[in-house]
Amino acid sequence: MIIDGQHLQVHYEEIEPADVHSEEGWRKVDIRFLIGSATTGNHDVTMWRARFAPGATHARHTHDVAEVFFLMRGRGAAGTGDREYAVTAGSALYVPPGTVHWFRNPDPVEEAEIIGCYLPGGSLEEAGYHYVGEVTDVLRQV
Repeated sequence: MIIDGQHLQVHYEEIEPADVHSEEGWRKVDIRFLIGSATTGNHDVTMWRARFAPGATHARHTHDVAEVFFLMRGRGAAGTGDREYAVTAGSALYVPPGTVHWFRNPDPVEEAEIIGCYLPGGSLEEAGYHYVGEVTDVLRQV
């Protein structure tokens, strides 16, 4: 769908996986930024879909903006500060701006799938992504 020359609809399969790297905290994660400055030209929100392979981790990080996400499939371990919590399909999470957080898939077999948004900001860069560090064994509680 296009209104006034602006693309308002995209399909997941049309979007390439983002070029994210392990040295920035991404391990075995296929994340695609569906709605944002690169796809729809907006700078108000970034909507993403991520698939976490078994054992995948998105290490400790912060954003300058709020983040919300919904675990559609699988299970995971979401952490903030020095605590980690078990999350299951159907769980929705809110992460306030500046909060150190992480997500990992502890399942040895099943993939975890998440839909999320950064508000505001039209890209990972506009959301003010900052890698903080690895999820250490001390933090792994799930």
